Amino acid sequence: MSTQPPPDGYGYGPPPFDQPAQRPPGRPKWPWVVGGVIVAAIIAALAGLAVVLVRNSDSAPEEAAAPASPAQTVTVTADSPTPSASATATEPTASPPEGLPTDGILKVGVDIAPGEYAVSPTRPYGGYWERLSCLTGDFSCLLANDNVQGNSYLTVLPGDVALRVEGLELTPTGNPAPGTASAPAQSPSSAPTLADTDAQGFVGVPQARCNHTNPAIAAGRTAESLVVVCETGVGRLYYKGMRVADGTSIEIDDPVASGNGFTVSNGAVQYSISPESLVITEGSALLGEEPMVQYWSR
Repeated sequence: MSTQPPPDGYGYGPPPFDQPAQRPPGRPKWPWVVGGVIVAAIIAALAGLAVVLVRNSDSAPEEAAAPASPAQTVTVTADSPTPSASATATEPTASPPEGLPTDGILKVGVDIAPGEYAVSPTRPYGGYWERLSCLTGDFSCLLANDNVQGNSYLTVLPGDVALRVEGLELTPTGNPAPGTASAPAQSPSSAPTLADTDAQGFVGVPQARCNHTNPAIAAGRTAESLVVVCETGVGRLYYKGMRVADGTSIEIDDPVASGNGFTVSNGAVQYSISPESLVITEGSALLGEEPMVQYWSR
């Protein structure tokens, strides 16, 4: 009777002696390696995207704040550093002011020459001037002053110390001040040879008579009008005319010699007087022509 080994717990005997014991198969490792590589690639891609976004956000304001100008030209030489765009940009320069100042105190003989000046306000409410004999600020320094609302004239005398202006444009007329060496010599006054006239024009007719003590240098009478050309103390001329029927009058600055008479313009309307006639035109249109009955000129 043979003796058998005790059965194992499953009712089977022990394995044969020549059959080695088998290890249970291990789990495959390649799925974990592949998964790790994929995860690492995703993390690297996300990190690269974040860096790009950060760089773009940092450079965008700088590019917007300093756009390149297409009109800039940069010249680089071998021995000079490369200039930046801001270094080559040309700054606009303001033109220097022309003419005399419109505000301030002008010293006569230094900032302004004696003579006659046309003045016009640079402000809607007008301008102001003062001729001064001193610069102490005392009221006694004031020689003359005026508020200017429209175009006017001002004569600066050689004895003035300074001229103060506020909101006035000064334009020299070329006429010298009385008392200067270049002042034109006044010829002896002679009265017009017309009836009812004296050295200033028509007697008793202010509309056809020179202002103040200004002498007349020409006068004329038609059947409808009286006209006179006057001269100021600094040689400036002005024209006065009156319509006899209703007394309507006009005074116009700066008539000019024309032929054997004078011509003066009031806007587009032009008045021409001569020994032959008084002619009034507007452009090419003839507004009136009055034959001269009497005419005189100095």
